[in-house]
This record gives sequence, structure tokens and C-alpha cells, in this order.
Amino acid sequence: MERDVNWIQQMRRYSVPVLILYVTAVIVALLLEKMWLIPIMGSVSFIIIATGYKEMRIMWRMTEHPKAHRILILQYVFELVDAFLLTTLMVTLLTAENLGLLIGLFFGIWGALSPIRQKWFVKKLKQVEPELPTYEEVIEGKVPNGSSI
Repeated sequence: MERDVNWIQQMRRYSVPVLILYVTAVIVALLLEKMWLIPIMGSVSFIIIATGYKEMRIMWRMTEHPKAHRILILQYVFELVDAFLLTTLMVTLLTAENLGLLIGLFFGIWGALSPIRQKWFVKKLKQVEPELPTYEEVIEGKVPNGSSI
């Protein structure tokens, strides 16, 4: 688990340079060839899937309750939907604009509800295991009750 936490911490350290790289790639794609946006957003979706999987693995090891495991799996499924919607949005925006705008509207609503979903997952996990630290506490090394990762 410590290796997974270190991987996430390292990803966070490199997040600003990677963001600059992706913004530059998107600008270049918009100026030269818009179809390049599809693989760029596909790679962003892959990063979303990988970090969501790492989050699930880290939190899975922090809990032992089967109901909490089901909640974590459901949370990961929502991450998969986020990634799928992002890639689908970009593909349809570039190939079928009208359908892309409709999917974009759905993606916007889905993204706006993301903080509410995240609070709901934390609340459900706290109901199952009240002493369970949050994902952010684990990543920042602030695990309560003297627990170690």
C-alpha cells in the first residue's frame, strides 16, 4: 500500500508540468489537426482510470468491511464513467457535433454533481466504518489513531 501512496504523491508532484504539457498539446491540436484531440483525451481518460484504481486499492486496504468494499467498487465505477464520458465527448464533438453537444451537456451536469457524489461516498464509508480515514488524509500522511500506512 505504501508503494501506491508514493505513486499517487509522485503523480501529484508532477501534476503541474503534466497539465502544462496537456494544455500545450490541446492548443497545438486545435491549431493544426483537431482529430489529435481524441488520443489526447484518451490518455487523460487513462490517467483518470489509473488514479481511480489506485485510490480504490489504497482505501480497500484501509477497510475490512464487505459493504465498504462494495462502496469503493461503486466509486470506481463512477470514475470509469467519468473517463468514458470524457473520451466519448471528444470523439462525438469532433465527428457528430449535435450529438457531441448533447453528450457535453450530460458531461457538464455529471461533472457539476461530482463533489456531491464524492461527499456521498465519504458519508457512506463513514457510516460503515466511522474510524476510516479519508483518501486525502491517507495520501497526505495524516492517518488518525496512530495507524500507519
